[in-house]
Amino acid sequence: MRLRRRRIRDRTRPVGADPTEIEQEPARPPGAPPRRAVLVTPARGLAFVAVAASITLGASQFSNYHAVEVGAPEYGGLENFAPPPQRDQRLPRSAHGVSVLAIAVASLFATALAVAKNWRLARLLLFLGAAVVAISLLVDLHQGLREGSIGVAYQGARAVLLAGFWVQLWSGVTLMLVGPLLAAQLRSERRARRSRLGGRVPTPGVATGSVAPSTDGSGVGVGSDTVAPSTGGSGMEGAPT
Repeated sequence: MRLRRRRIRDRTRPVGADPTEIEQEPARPPGAPPRRAVLVTPARGLAFVAVAASITLGASQFSNYHAVEVGAPEYGGLENFAPPPQRDQRLPRSAHGVSVLAIAVASLFATALAVAKNWRLARLLLFLGAAVVAISLLVDLHQGLREGSIGVAYQGARAVLLAGFWVQLWSGVTLMLVGPLLAAQLRSERRARRSRLGGRVPTPGVATGSVAPSTDGSGVGVGSDTVAPSTGGSGMEGAPT
C-alpha cells in the first residue's frame, strides 16, 4: 500500500522538479477549522443582507401603505381588540409609480455583479437606497397622511401609514448602510486573494534555485562552473623567439 501511494505521488510530481523543493501546505494552528469549512465571510454576509433588503423592497410594493380609519375617536382604547375600520387602502405604486420597484431590481443586479465581477458596483447601493428614502419621505409620507374624500364623507377619519410604507423605508436605509461596507469588504478580499496568487506563480521551465547559463558569442557558457579544456603542451608553442 505504501509503495502504491509513493508511485502515485511520483506520477503527479512535475517533470524535473526536486522533491525537496515542492511547496508544502502550511500547517494550520490547532483548533482551526478546515479551509473548505470556511464558507461564511464578511463580504458574503453583507451580500446576503443586500439581497434580502432588495427583495423586501420589491415585496413592499405589493403591500398597502396607506389607509383611512373611520370613526377612530370612538375606538379609543380598543384598538388592540376592535380596531376601527379602514377605508381607501392603497399600494405604494399609487403614489410613486414603478420607480421603487425598478430600484429594487437594480439593487439585485448591482449586488450580484459586485460579488461576481466588479466590487465598485456595490457603491451604487448607497445611491439607490438614498433614492428610496427620499421617495418615501418626500412623496409617500405626504400623500399617505392625507384623508382625501374619505375625511370629508366621514367624521373622525384619520389617515395612517401601513406596513408597506415602513418596510419600504427601512429597506432603503439598509441598502444605504450595506453598500459602502460591502464594497470595502469585497475590495479587501480580492486584494488578499491577488497577493496570495502573486506570491505562488512559478517560473515555467526553470527549476527553483537553479540558474540558467547564458552564452556569449563564442558559444561558451558564461557564469557556469564548466571550464573549457586546454590543449596539451606548455602553452608556449608558436611564441616568437
